[in-house]
Amino acid sequence: MSDYIIGIDIGSFNICAAAGKLDKYGKMQIMGITSSECNGVKKGVVVDIDSTSESIKKCIYELERMIDIKIQGAYIALPGGLSELMQSKGIVAVSSEDGEVTENDVKRVLKAAKIITIPSDKEVIGVIAQQYIIDGYDKIKDPIGMSGVRLEVDAQVILAQSTIVNNLFKSVNKAGIKVMGLVFEPMAISKVVLKEEEIQRGVILVDMGADSVNIYDYEGGKINDINTIGLGGNTITNDISVCLKVPISCAEKLKKKYGAVGYFNKDKSSKIEVNSGYNGKTHIDYNILVEVIEARVEELLLMINNKLKFLKNYENISEIVIVGGGISQIKGIEEFSRKILEKPVRIGSPNYIGASSPIYAVVAGIVEDAASSMKVKHENKINEYEDNNKKSYENWTEASTREKENYENSGFVSKIKEFFTDFF
Repeated sequence: MSDYIIGIDIGSFNICAAAGKLDKYGKMQIMGITSSECNGVKKGVVVDIDSTSESIKKCIYELERMIDIKIQGAYIALPGGLSELMQSKGIVAVSSEDGEVTENDVKRVLKAAKIITIPSDKEVIGVIAQQYIIDGYDKIKDPIGMSGVRLEVDAQVILAQSTIVNNLFKSVNKAGIKVMGLVFEPMAISKVVLKEEEIQRGVILVDMGADSVNIYDYEGGKINDINTIGLGGNTITNDISVCLKVPISCAEKLKKKYGAVGYFNKDKSSKIEVNSGYNGKTHIDYNILVEVIEARVEELLLMINNKLKFLKNYENISEIVIVGGGISQIKGIEEFSRKILEKPVRIGSPNYIGASSPIYAVVAGIVEDAASSMKVKHENKINEYEDNNKKSYENWTEASTREKENYENSGFVSKIKEFFTDFF
């Protein structure tokens, strides 16, 4: 069985796939990452299973070539904009006779928190524990090993429409890949671009997609709110295409290569030669290009700012972190965003070699989230390995004298000594 952890981010413009592996210290490393274009997803929802499946196949094939293994299973993400959070509470009695909370008790109380009334077209995707309570004492993060009679949990239950989840699964399965698990996208991204202190203090994560923008509000160590704007980076591409009369594919390349806002869009006053289709070439004005880009970026940021103003904890927001596609890579976007949003802004990039780009935040988060659940097992293996090594060393020490005598009697050690004497 392979030790690789595979993650797939199914987006509206790109599908990204990454392979991670735990090193000997239990830290996750990205061993390979790739992406391919996708036309079968709109605003995070699969609208064409066949097209999405083909894009996944292509992406996985490239990843297989990088890591030289056959990929059979992967973890995927559920976009936060397609989800709903509900508060819930679970209560169970501690099962052990000595009153010690076990891992099984934690599983039981989380399962109890999932027992809620939900609409028939939705299903429970997962549960996020906010705090555990033992015999009335709250704010417990890890109750395992503690003593008590009654175990409670305050949790958030993640809901999603059954059809959306089923179509995601079908797209991946049709590509010949088994879905190993479903990761909640806001939690996945937060693991690789946010610090625990930020999540406690109050931070906004803005995921700039091609068709939509998801805004995640974190405070007090948990996600408080999710907001979605039904516009994204594709609107900039469309505006460039219409205003400058160039094909969509050409407009996308212009956005990525020359996109700039604020001070950075005043550096040039020149013409750009582009292919207008059918081997024809045309020249466009650089200043017009950046004016179109800046106007749409400003509009999107103003829409984000309006959403933020309605948040209860708006005054407590310490920072805004932007991840996602082309908008996060536009020159000058940080300074430009600070002026409009009136908050500190930074671009969130995963701290992994080969994956340190905001476009890989989701897929790196998927792999990290899956890896975190394996770290405990990994640490147990290390402890077991060290214990076995210690026992082996003790056994070897006890037997070393006897073995040495046997080797010397057979002439093995003396022959080695003669070999090194002659060699040097």
